[in-house]
Parts: sequence; structure tokens; C-alpha cells
Amino acid sequence: MPVISEPARQFLRYCVVGAFNFLLNAAIFNGFLYASGITRGPWVPAFAFITFAIVTTQSFFTNMLWTFRGTPAQDRRRQYVRFFLVAGASAIVSVALIDFLVNELGSPAGISPTLWANIALLATVAVSVAGNFFGFKFFVFTK
Repeated sequence: MPVISEPARQFLRYCVVGAFNFLLNAAIFNGFLYASGITRGPWVPAFAFITFAIVTTQSFFTNMLWTFRGTPAQDRRRQYVRFFLVAGASAIVSVALIDFLVNELGSPAGISPTLWANIALLATVAVSVAGNFFGFKFFVFTK
């Protein structure tokens, strides 16, 4: 049976946390869409930002305690600030992408604005996965 390296195990744990975070993100984001009835305009990126803040805080603790476990105990406040900076940079790119897709392009014919807002949210996954994993591993949870 092949042995999986620690970096590969970390990435697999990161993907599990990421999948959970995406589902949580989608649930909160859609809760905002449903509760407000808003699917276009400046509130959609605002919903994405508020959702980001909630999910990122939860993600910090999950990644700290499970994904990158075994890293030496550091000043957790400093670590959280670094975590939020990395995630924040990724979020700025993601929210800009959502804003562009939802408010500039708009939903294509035959696709509801709510579905299009969710497609825009899904489009941010690749940006987040790559940027956050390497930022967390080499800037936040360093050995």
C-alpha cells in the first residue's frame, strides 16, 4: 500500500475542509438571497463578503486544529491576522469575480439570476483553493 506524504495528507484534509466551507458558504449566501429576494446589485457582493467573514473565521479554527495540525503553537492572534490576510486577498478576487459575473455580465438567457449568482460563487472555487492552500501552508501555519 503506498504511503501518502504529509503534504499530500494536508492537501487532502484541506480539500475536505474546503468542501465543507463551500457548502457552508453556499448555504449562508443562499440564505441571504432567499431572505432578501435580492439577486442583483450591490447587495450580492455584500452578501458574499459577509458570508466570507463568517466562513473564514470557522475555517481558521478547522485548518489550525485539523488540516495543519502539528505546527508549533504560535501567537494565535498573529496567526489569525495572517490567515485573514491570505483569505482576504483571495476573497477580494472572488468578490470581484462575483460582482463582474452577476452585475456586469448578468445572467444569460434561460438561466435564472439566482442560479447565475450561484454559478458565479462556484467560479471562485479554483481561485480560493490554490491561493489559500499555499498561503496558509507557507505564510500562516509555518513550522
